[in-house]
Amino acid sequence: MRIHLSVDGALHPMDLTEEGVTIGRGEAAGLRVPVNAVSRVHARFFLKNGQPHVVDMKSLNGTTVNGEAAIEPKPFKRGDRVLLGEILVRWVEGPEGQAPTEARASGAFKTGSRAPTNPAKVTMEDRAFDASGSIFIPHASLEKMLAEPPAKVSGDRQDFLQRLAAMAGTLLRATSLQELLESVMSLVTEQIRCQRGSILLADASGELVPELVWEEKPGATTTPISRTIARTAMQDRVAILTMDARLDPRFSSGDSIKLHGITSALCAPLIVEDQSLGVIYLEASVAKGGFNRDDEHLLSAMANFAAVGIQREREARFRQRLERYHSPQVVDQILRSSQSKEAPGLQATRCDISVLFADISGFTRMSEGMEPLQLAGILNRTFEALTEQIFVRGGTLDKYIGDAIMAFFGAPNPDEDHAQHAVEAAVAMQEVLRELNEQRPEGFPELRMRIGINSGEAFAGDIGSEKRMDYTVMGSTVNLASRLESSVAKPGMVVVGPGTAARLKGMTLRDLPPAALKGIEHEVLPQEVLWDTEATAAQ
Repeated sequence: MRIHLSVDGALHPMDLTEEGVTIGRGEAAGLRVPVNAVSRVHARFFLKNGQPHVVDMKSLNGTTVNGEAAIEPKPFKRGDRVLLGEILVRWVEGPEGQAPTEARASGAFKTGSRAPTNPAKVTMEDRAFDASGSIFIPHASLEKMLAEPPAKVSGDRQDFLQRLAAMAGTLLRATSLQELLESVMSLVTEQIRCQRGSILLADASGELVPELVWEEKPGATTTPISRTIARTAMQDRVAILTMDARLDPRFSSGDSIKLHGITSALCAPLIVEDQSLGVIYLEASVAKGGFNRDDEHLLSAMANFAAVGIQREREARFRQRLERYHSPQVVDQILRSSQSKEAPGLQATRCDISVLFADISGFTRMSEGMEPLQLAGILNRTFEALTEQIFVRGGTLDKYIGDAIMAFFGAPNPDEDHAQHAVEAAVAMQEVLRELNEQRPEGFPELRMRIGINSGEAFAGDIGSEKRMDYTVMGSTVNLASRLESSVAKPGMVVVGPGTAARLKGMTLRDLPPAALKGIEHEVLPQEVLWDTEATAAQ
């Protein structure tokens, strides 16, 4: 009986007999299909009582007819869906009056020979199949995926787009990274059947760290995921669909695969612009169906959405942190120059900076007998006015220490004139405080401020624990600035160390007596910035 079988889109004429013909990817198969999801001898097609039948040959991924397993011989007719794993086989009408040639068969295989590339499927096959046992799909942006003609997307395209639209809406409503990751995993596992799913994000060193793990049966799986697959997906920027990781020599050597029997895995990179943020990694048992190319296409699209959501949440969180220390203009500048996950500007580094300490004297006396809310209001208004003078000159607010301020200039954005800007900010702060004193309510004591500044090399970066990080500076330069404020400066004075004085231009300075300061090994020669011309003239 002569029939025509369409095998994964390629047409094959076949004279079917009771002995039949086998289909598989190995040399022993009568009809070779070079697809890794197909076993070496996957299934046998034959005649029984004049009717075409198919039976599975104990293949790894199984054979079904219209969804029913063909463990025993099962009849099929024109139009029935026969699946060899995920490869579709159909009995179709052949060309009338012509013997189907290789050209007309659009890449039909010769029985018993290696199949040429199918031109009708070249876009999918060339991008997808890797000769070593897995499917590798180069990352495509969401825009490119959505621009593909419907013919390239199997399944209902409208349904595909609706799923993505629903995902976008859900991610936009997320208020934290944890909520966003939970939403992503929930949407992914609703659409793609799997036994376990993980979202791994790259840390500052590039190592993948599990941020969220989902299991179909919580606690049932205690084995680790395949780091080899996850790293390959992120570093090579490819989605990986492996029908059986144990058969791929690149993955089969991994401990988690050898020891724990990981079989079908699907992994898509989280990429936004030029940044690889991590991966979404799914696992399924081949016995339960494994994954197919529709799953890969959907997961890749979802991963694109998720990557944008993760990046937006990180930027929002990062901006909030920056706004604690910097003016909006400096925040925008840092964000524009940031390219890595945590913005290199806040990573630990040695830099040349000027450090400013300012302490308001008289505030303790003012606080006696004053209502807490009234006291807080005065302090907040004072700090706001003083901090503004730091921000407008490109400075970074380190912290408020009771009624004191610590700030620095020259980090995270380098500033060649950081000493000049620090002293200009100090003078402006003294002038602002004088104006506030002139406006103070009757009976309120006058507020005065001591300021110490020192310039030199220091360590700048995020310091703290995983739960709380602060961008700050450390080192002898910082210690000397603190000592100049607390031990040398008097109320109303701006005192600078030698490192700052040597960099100033257009400032009037006065030498102060040498000072031996606690924690400073050598004697210091401080100088005062004569900012108050009226007071200087009076002296």
